[in-house]
Amino acid sequence: MTPNLKALGLALVAAFAMTAVMASGAQAQIKLTTGASPAWLTGEQIGSATFTVENGGPVVSCQSVKGAATVKNGDTAITVVPTAYSGCFANIGTEKFKATVTPNDCDGLVYGGTQVSSTTFSGGGGDLTCPAGKLVEVHIYKNEAETEELCTLTIAEQLNKKGGEVHNVAGSEGAPDHVMITGGVTVNTNRDGSLLCGKASNTAIATGIGTVKAFEYIGGTVSNGTISGLVEGKQVSLTASE
Repeated sequence: MTPNLKALGLALVAAFAMTAVMASGAQAQIKLTTGASPAWLTGEQIGSATFTVENGGPVVSCQSVKGAATVKNGDTAITVVPTAYSGCFANIGTEKFKATVTPNDCDGLVYGGTQVSSTTFSGGGGDLTCPAGKLVEVHIYKNEAETEELCTLTIAEQLNKKGGEVHNVAGSEGAPDHVMITGGVTVNTNRDGSLLCGKASNTAIATGIGTVKAFEYIGGTVSNGTISGLVEGKQVSLTASE
């Protein structure tokens, strides 16, 4: 989703794609249960999602990343589409540069892992899958107007990346149960442009925490990586289980 869901996410930033799928793999299969079926799932990061390029590269962060998906009770595979990114910047040394993130229809997969308590599934992993010829792009600009580019970081398809957890969060009056995703994975990245953005081929650590909530499905569709006519009703419960 996030189940990020990034992300993911919305926690598995998976190179900021902030889209994710809860799917079965070598680990236990996790299913979702919602208070309405079908339902819209909306994911939103908590705090700042960060993408830290190693070996002295930039640290990219986004203040807000959101995504959405549809789900039915018992689903173990869902596709979450990013709906908004805002407040993205790259810190290089003491300098701060404007940045943008373009997922280019790349999707994330989040594997729930092993249930370690009544509320937590640990040891999860994830994939970043992209259409043929597509990459996640992080553009870093020299100016606020985004007319002069310093460099571009690209992230290709990544498979079987470990480092995610799924948490069931108990609701309270007026706030139904929901799911929280945490993620921290290392991915491969390439750089075009200024050497200030690091080595041509490098690794980066993507981290994030996101909440995923369910809402009554009133209208809208998800097709080819695009959400059209999203209409949500009241919030309903959302829980993950084996």
